[in-house]
Amino acid sequence: MLKERPIMLKATHPDSELYERIKWFQHQPGCIWVDSEDKVGPLPELKITRRGVKLIQGPESVSFHPNMALIRAINILRGASDRFLEATLLKPGDTLLDATLGLGSDALIGALAVGDQGKVLGLEKSPILAAVIKDGLNHITENSSKANTEHKKRAWEALAGAAGRIEVHWAEHGDFFRHMQSKSVDVVYFDPMFRSTLRQSDSIQSLHQWSEHNPLDLEAVQEASRIARNRVVLKERKNSTEFSRLGFEIVPGGRYSSIDYGVILV
Repeated sequence: MLKERPIMLKATHPDSELYERIKWFQHQPGCIWVDSEDKVGPLPELKITRRGVKLIQGPESVSFHPNMALIRAINILRGASDRFLEATLLKPGDTLLDATLGLGSDALIGALAVGDQGKVLGLEKSPILAAVIKDGLNHITENSSKANTEHKKRAWEALAGAAGRIEVHWAEHGDFFRHMQSKSVDVVYFDPMFRSTLRQSDSIQSLHQWSEHNPLDLEAVQEASRIARNRVVLKERKNSTEFSRLGFEIVPGGRYSSIDYGVILV
């Protein structure tokens, strides 16, 4: 697991709802909370506000917002294709295991695809990120009031339903896999954090300091192939040597994209 760091937990206003949210975070596993600065120096801070939750470290912050998932949901509901869904081939009733949850964008799109009878298991190695994303999914409808078009309204409603189908677990995927039965999920998905931060992506820059950046382990891919009924999918940079090293076949498409998807059929 990632090394635990003490984090200050604060509410910006003396609201009962914000205090209830603080209590919820205090019960999340793996997190170490403090209510005053460390003598060694400034600590990371989790700020609970009326507009949401922010994890702050120095000048950078991480917060949950569907962002790209919302845009993708709008396009999907309009009938457009989505490369993640083309690679995973998720269908209603399926179970997706997102082994590297991050900010949960792909998990939301996966939960949208599997429908009411399906589910998504999201694994996040960082305890604080797992807590922030779980909280964000629990409160996703608080952002839906900003929908100013019918397309956005439909997408928000779809994502709100999808959020309820995601189970967030604080877990290292290798350990989690070993306790799972063979052929117990339909698709296992990996989106490892890019080991060289993309300068144009503020969300990845902020996320980087809370994540580990080790290459994906071959044993984890083999375990994923054991527990998957249909396929294992890897998202990586275009021309990455990880696809060949780990035994993935690249899915055709995305000629002008900076990323590719690889598949192992099981």
